[in-house]
Amino acid sequence: MRRLKPRKYAQLYLMALPTVLYFLVFSIYPVIQGLYMSTQKPLLLGGGVFVGLENYRGVLKDRMFWRALSTTLQLSGGTIALGVLIPLIVAIALNELPLPRLRKFTQTIIYTPHLFSWVVVGGIWIQVLSPDGGLLNELLNLVGLQKVHFLADSMWIKPLIVLLSTWKGLGYNAVIYYAAISSLDPEVYEAATVDGASRWQKITKLTLPLLMPTVRVVFMLSAVGALRIFDQIFVLRNAATTRVIDVLMTYVYDLGMRQFNLGWATAASFMVTAVGIMTVGMLRKAMNVDQADLS
Repeated sequence: MRRLKPRKYAQLYLMALPTVLYFLVFSIYPVIQGLYMSTQKPLLLGGGVFVGLENYRGVLKDRMFWRALSTTLQLSGGTIALGVLIPLIVAIALNELPLPRLRKFTQTIIYTPHLFSWVVVGGIWIQVLSPDGGLLNELLNLVGLQKVHFLADSMWIKPLIVLLSTWKGLGYNAVIYYAAISSLDPEVYEAATVDGASRWQKITKLTLPLLMPTVRVVFMLSAVGALRIFDQIFVLRNAATTRVIDVLMTYVYDLGMRQFNLGWATAASFMVTAVGIMTVGMLRKAMNVDQADLS
């Protein structure tokens, strides 16, 4: 066997060292520390007592955990479904616009909400949906309808979160679809035109089938972060809807930051991670997403 020559590759090792240290300090160490904390029962004066898997068993017995899991799956399922379908429709519509300047302007407008944080977006929609002077309720008042407390009504809050999440991420996914459409071979469309295919036939028979690998990628990207939704829930929830829209990440946040039950919180966070990995794995297998699609 040939002997390694560390001196020969010393510069490469030094270049890789900051990246290795970064992952060790900010990725590997927190995971190890979190696993340790999940087996501890913190004491009031510091330190903790080893309790093994007791924290995990406590989370599994907690009704709030299962309620949060159910709510997470509902909100995530709706957001994924609309977040995959609507941007696809928008991207195809953008591609059909005849004027390039109008196409770029429209693309900029729909992408803009993605640039803002949920604090900004949530603040805007709280004002729009407010029962006192909100734009939407003022329009309802003009047509003789009663005011609706959208963000305080358990019937409205879940659909609103799904719609607002879809609206915010619309531009990002639409850009992915539009880039994929722009890279399609134009000769295929020219041949279809020669054969007398209509615009609708080109969309349904050519564009949609050719975009299926991209659809699967967008679906997987949406599913990866589905169980980690937090920002929109934290910004839009209130005393009237907290139990209705409490998700897994807000459940972990409340345990750790409000109740200071760090053992349960870290155990719950690892369980959320495990559920996420299993969910993404099953969806990847069901959608038949291979490495070529993700590359």
